[in-house]
Amino acid sequence: MGGGILMKIQTLTDTQKVTEPGAYRMSMNLYHSQCCPGPSISSTGIRKIALQSPHAFWKTSDLNPNRYPEKEPGDALILGRAAHALILGDEVFDDHFCFVPADAPPRPTATQIKAFERTGEWSDSAAPRATFWEEFDAKSKGRMELTAAQVEKIKYMAENLSASPDAVEMLTSDLTEISMIWQDEQTGIWVKSRPDCLPSNGFDFADLKTFSPKSSDLVLSAQRATTEHGYAIQMALAIEAAEKVLGTTAQRCALVFVQTTEPYEVVPIEIDEETLYWSRVLIRDGLNKMAHGLKTGEWPGVAKGIVKYAYPPSMLHRFGEMQLNGELPSLER
Repeated sequence: MGGGILMKIQTLTDTQKVTEPGAYRMSMNLYHSQCCPGPSISSTGIRKIALQSPHAFWKTSDLNPNRYPEKEPGDALILGRAAHALILGDEVFDDHFCFVPADAPPRPTATQIKAFERTGEWSDSAAPRATFWEEFDAKSKGRMELTAAQVEKIKYMAENLSASPDAVEMLTSDLTEISMIWQDEQTGIWVKSRPDCLPSNGFDFADLKTFSPKSSDLVLSAQRATTEHGYAIQMALAIEAAEKVLGTTAQRCALVFVQTTEPYEVVPIEIDEETLYWSRVLIRDGLNKMAHGLKTGEWPGVAKGIVKYAYPPSMLHRFGEMQLNGELPSLER
């Protein structure tokens, strides 16, 4: 199956655009841009519409000239991207990341910098620092910076992934980070899907996810992360991509979670069919809402009119008992 897919894959440079539905090798930057002949959306946008609101999508969409400023990637996002690069090989690591060696000297202090600005020369103590960081900053320009400790974490994560037979099966593929792009027949919107692994293994699609558990129950934490971030929607979109672009079907979709803190546990998850069905319903709803917004300019938020608040039943029950026991006064209604 992998060989048949390989024959259909085209390669695009960052200066090219998608001109027709298909499977493509392209950079992550090109994939996340408006690279299609018309308005496009990936699972990130669909998940915002489905799990948050059309407003949440539109205010961060590159289709919106008045969108909010793009945020700088946080440490967790940088670590996740770097883990993908080193573990899956989906990007050339040195082209996108650099890391500060553990024996790197401190940067020049504010006092040393002010002295340099006055005299034009670094002091004997500051000169080695300045030379190192000038060379490092020039080399790392445009790349995301990792610490030596983060690189060490990724090494441990990779070791534990390779020791998990289920994770190895799910993530073993000659076809990683292939972008599948098609035009939705009902709305005309271009849709993009980029799972980590395409079918050349026992699973149809698989994605590697890094997570920092919020509780000691790691399995529950991974399941909650799947719900909170809409990862099932992401995998259901890959199924639709297989049907539209590759002319095939897909059923088994997996997520491989790896912990970003000690002990770097691995939690493989398979999405069940009922969940994938409802995820496809949410995808259809998201595309319909996007099409409506593009047509009308209406991007509603989560509140539909005035939200009514009432004490929860448990509190009302407790108040009633306290009133009966004389712990709260009785008033006429």
